[in-house]
Amino acid sequence: MLGTFGKKILLSIHILLIAIWIGTLIASLVLVFLKKNTFNAIQFSGLDKSVFLLFDSIIMNISIAVTLSGLVFSVFTNWGFFRFYWIITKWVIIVFVAILIMFFASPAVNGMAALSDSFVEKVLNHPDYLHYQRHYILYTGVQIILLIFIVFISVIKPWGQRIPKKVINRQITIITGIVLGAVLIVSVTMQYVQLLHYRNLSITEVNLSQIDDGYYPGKVNYGFDYEVGVKIRNHSIQTVDILKNRKSFYARLAEGITYKVLREQKINLDGLTGATTTSRILLKAIEQALIIGRDDNNNRFK
Repeated sequence: MLGTFGKKILLSIHILLIAIWIGTLIASLVLVFLKKNTFNAIQFSGLDKSVFLLFDSIIMNISIAVTLSGLVFSVFTNWGFFRFYWIITKWVIIVFVAILIMFFASPAVNGMAALSDSFVEKVLNHPDYLHYQRHYILYTGVQIILLIFIVFISVIKPWGQRIPKKVINRQITIITGIVLGAVLIVSVTMQYVQLLHYRNLSITEVNLSQIDDGYYPGKVNYGFDYEVGVKIRNHSIQTVDILKNRKSFYARLAEGITYKVLREQKINLDGLTGATTTSRILLKAIEQALIIGRDDNNNRFK
């Protein structure tokens, strides 16, 4: 159990993390509003990438850190999980904010970044982009209000202790907290390692001058069969068709990588911001199609 000094240190860390979270959310909103005065397509795309990086690198990780510090509070102090109404309120808000981030804010910020990276100057009139931007502003504002409220109740502790019908054994509380923390850390780490593997896929540039006119298939398997068709004419990429892809929201965003390929006329590109993993896999499938076109023209299909 933590003593008085330990509680103060833990509370200071907890509130500091939330303050960083709030500051980052405000910074991301400032960047979003700066876009209204930006007419340069490159700067516009850069602002979207900056918002995405703030969200992906800081907001996502700081939310996990706040949750873990909350678990330490509940496990290693007398406050527990359900002994005080203000603690219960905090956990309800934290769970709500976690759901808000994962299922609402994250798709919005990833959608903005992916569409901006795909369409560049044309994104300003894209209805989906404007939809994602409005939703990101809304969800970010809700997060800021709720986090300020968490700081308030963490300091003021406005509601007293509840009278439980049944006292939960202290060891059960400790074990539950440790298990929840371990599950959170392990799941986040495993997901990060898996995504890092896909994001670091090696893409080899294929010389288009060595490929005759035709339509070539490409296929790769990374837990799913991703299939594309690439049309070559006059040694340039005319079209890239996504023939088979996962049905998830992020997989659909990743299909925007085809616009980058057509614009740049090469495949050794960075993955699509906001949909990096699947876009890298689709680039790998396009690579396979171009290799088939280069090495064996008999494999083309009409």
